Amino acid sequence: MLHTEQIRNNFTFAWADHVYNRERLVVELHCPLEKETMTGISLLAYVLSSATDRYRDIVSLSRYLDTLYGASLYVSASRAGNRMIIHFDVDNVSGLFLTEKDNGIRTAELLCDVITRPYLVDGCFPEETVCVEKEKLREEISFLINNKEAYCTRMLLQEFFRGNVRGLPDLGYTEDIDPINGRDLYDLYRKCLESCNINAFYCGSDLDEVKALVCRTIIDNGIGVRPVTFDNSAVSLPDMPFSRTEAAGTEQDIFSMIYHCGRRSDSRELAVLKVANSILGGMATSRLFMNVREKKGLCYTCVSNRITSGGSGIIIESSTSADKYEDNRDSIMEEFSALAASGPTGEELRQAKLGITNSLKGISDTVAGVSAHYFSSMNGTGRYLSPEDEIALIESVTSSDIKSLLSEMRYCGICRLHDDE
Repeated sequence: MLHTEQIRNNFTFAWADHVYNRERLVVELHCPLEKETMTGISLLAYVLSSATDRYRDIVSLSRYLDTLYGASLYVSASRAGNRMIIHFDVDNVSGLFLTEKDNGIRTAELLCDVITRPYLVDGCFPEETVCVEKEKLREEISFLINNKEAYCTRMLLQEFFRGNVRGLPDLGYTEDIDPINGRDLYDLYRKCLESCNINAFYCGSDLDEVKALVCRTIIDNGIGVRPVTFDNSAVSLPDMPFSRTEAAGTEQDIFSMIYHCGRRSDSRELAVLKVANSILGGMATSRLFMNVREKKGLCYTCVSNRITSGGSGIIIESSTSADKYEDNRDSIMEEFSALAASGPTGEELRQAKLGITNSLKGISDTVAGVSAHYFSSMNGTGRYLSPEDEIALIESVTSSDIKSLLSEMRYCGICRLHDDE
């Protein structure tokens, strides 16, 4: 069972009462999403994970983690909807299974040091460290750009969320990396600590001690003293469907299209969306896979994914040959329209529910699963729904629910990558 406590208006501490042989502590800082700072925040995550004031290089830090019976430390930055999230995560063997009963406390102390006591030289991040981490960030951004399927969907979202920060890329821009220096990055670090909302999660045997440590670290260091308000309003749908094409030298035609309802959804409608997406293109026996790919042979890949940013929507991604592009696109749209008009068959509904509920039932098998589900729920919809409650909602979904939701969605646009010729 998972519990939450509102420490203050912008600081939530959650804990699970399961007992596992491994423990996990996660702290997330939710910062404003701005084009001018998002690349720096992504770089900041790399720098913070490389050293602390006590362990001043990655080798020393790794050796200390080894003394904690192979504990792991993970720091990352990501864009979620209309916010940037700096994610701090430690995982360790529970002291219940060791002679060193304080193993979890020592690991939690390390995480707090990573957040608040970075290694500094003359009051700023070392230039040498910043330069090394710049190259890692550059490679990761380049990888996302070179992944043409991901690039196409990014192009789609940029067009769909035109004029809104939700359309910004995940990690930032390569052209913004070079100008960043250690002083600027430290100033951004201080700004992020002050202007953020905090969400912490713990699952382990030292709840009282870890909770007190995290709360003390947050409060004593002024983290989140300036709470952030995020715009959770629904997205404005385009007046007319857009179409964007780019010559990218791809051997296949790659395209992404989006359907969206343009309003915020409650928990039950999100359950309907999950089942509908599974039937349309989210599972191995989906309509898109079976009808468009297998029966008609119109594409190499064809999948759909849910989108909850700004309301309920579905993104469909596909790759095909240039001569089959139009037939493939039209067939996909026909499958969506048919499901919206007639709803799924009883067997389709049963298979989709079974696949989703089986996945939800396995969440509590590991501490990583419990943690991932909690943050996925909070960051995706802004509210936590337990696996048991979500299963109940999934089981209640009917064919008419799916028809109603998909019928309300509008086709909003498509983006296509093709060969230069």
